[in-house]
Amino acid sequence: MKYDDDAALMESAARGDSGSFSILVKRYQKQVFNFFLRTTGSFEDAEDLSQQLFVNLFRSVKRYRPKALLRTYIFRIAANLAASHARKRSIRKGRSLDEMFERGIEPEAEEQGADPSVLVEGKELKQAYLDALFELPQEWRIAMELRVGRGFSYSDIAEAMGKTVPAVESILYRARERLALALSGFRDDRDES
Repeated sequence: MKYDDDAALMESAARGDSGSFSILVKRYQKQVFNFFLRTTGSFEDAEDLSQQLFVNLFRSVKRYRPKALLRTYIFRIAANLAASHARKRSIRKGRSLDEMFERGIEPEAEEQGADPSVLVEGKELKQAYLDALFELPQEWRIAMELRVGRGFSYSDIAEAMGKTVPAVESILYRARERLALALSGFRDDRDES
C-alpha cells in the first residue's frame, strides 16, 4: 500500500488499521491547527476544534467515499466547525505574532545578516495582516485561509465551504479589497516615517 495516498489510508482505516488513521492525523494535524488558529484567533479553541475535527473524521471513516481529495473533505469539516464555533461564540481578537512564535506556531525564518529594520518591518506587516484578517467576517477568513494559507483552488474552496465557485470568487474579492484597504494604511504610515 502507498502510504502517501490519502484515500488508501482512509480505506485501510475503515478496515480497522489504526496506524493508517494515525498517519493521516500526523499528515494534517499542523495544517488543521493553523487553519483553526487563523479562523478563531485562539490557541485553545484551535486545539479543541482540531481534536473535534479528527474525532469527526474518525467517526466518518467507514462512510467516506472519495469523491474529492481527502484534503478537501477534511477542510470541509474544518470550515463547518469554524462556522459553527463562530455562531456559538464571539470571535476573540487574534493573538500577537510574538505569542505565535513563542508557542512554535509557524516560526519566522530569519536570514542571517539581514538588515534588522527589514525584519522588524516584515514582522510589523505580518502583525498588521493578522489584525486585518481578524476584522473580516468569519466566512471571509475561512475562504482566505483556504486560498492563501492552504493553497486551495477556487473549486476546492467551493467544495469545502459548500458554495459555488462564483460565490467563492466574490467572497475572496471582497476579502482582498478589505485587507488591501487595511494594509494600505499600514504602508502609508511606513512611507511617512
